[in-house]
Amino acid sequence: MKITVLGSGSAYGTPMILNRWDGSDASDSRNRRLRASLFLEDEGKNLLVDAGPDLREQINRENINDFNAVFITHAHYDHIGGIPELPRACKLLGHKIDIYASAATLEEIRQCYAYLFSGSGEPDSGSLNWHVLTDEPADIGGLKMDVFFVPHHHMQSCGFRYKNFAYVTDWQDLPAAAAKKIDGTELLLAECNNGMQPSANGHSSWPEIAPRLTGLNLQQIVLTHLAARVDYQTFQNQLPPNVRVAYDRMVINI
Repeated sequence: MKITVLGSGSAYGTPMILNRWDGSDASDSRNRRLRASLFLEDEGKNLLVDAGPDLREQINRENINDFNAVFITHAHYDHIGGIPELPRACKLLGHKIDIYASAATLEEIRQCYAYLFSGSGEPDSGSLNWHVLTDEPADIGGLKMDVFFVPHHHMQSCGFRYKNFAYVTDWQDLPAAAAKKIDGTELLLAECNNGMQPSANGHSSWPEIAPRLTGLNLQQIVLTHLAARVDYQTFQNQLPPNVRVAYDRMVINI
């Protein structure tokens, strides 16, 4: 299994608009972050996780030339801003793309991009196959996954476990049902937007994450979806040996 971190940044990226770094060292390339997304490759299948506003740049940068499906965690802009790129991808690939999201997330996507569902204004939008996720095991583009939900602001964000890999983003707590599903994984890739500084913004910091994971058997933890104020090296120096900070284009093989 190969996991590529397409983007390790928060909703605003690093640097933010107006070239603001907000405390991150601009000379460290690992601090230059596009919006959070990843690409999973296994068993001849390619899965895109989230489609934010940097999607086209991420796909082109990594020379990705095909994918089977898209998993959408929730409907905030930094995770769905690139969805309008997908009809054109269908046309160029010559096949349909399956998109998986919870019922609530799908409804918000419909409100944001009504023209993709109305049959007008985007002739290739009919090539998108929409599927509703629940907390039951699911076949996601040919990959068997355990799906779970975590609270984020007023909504829920959808995470998953695939074999020995688990992914969770935009979370402010870990319900027992979700913890049970990620227990025993070789790798947990998780949002840590706030670094070492807790903030009541619907996201997580390492001081909040560490207690949630107490008692769980996790070999590796990689932290992603990082705000501009979180400097890569400073943050890495404060973490335990089995916890790493993600960066754009990071590749993990398990």
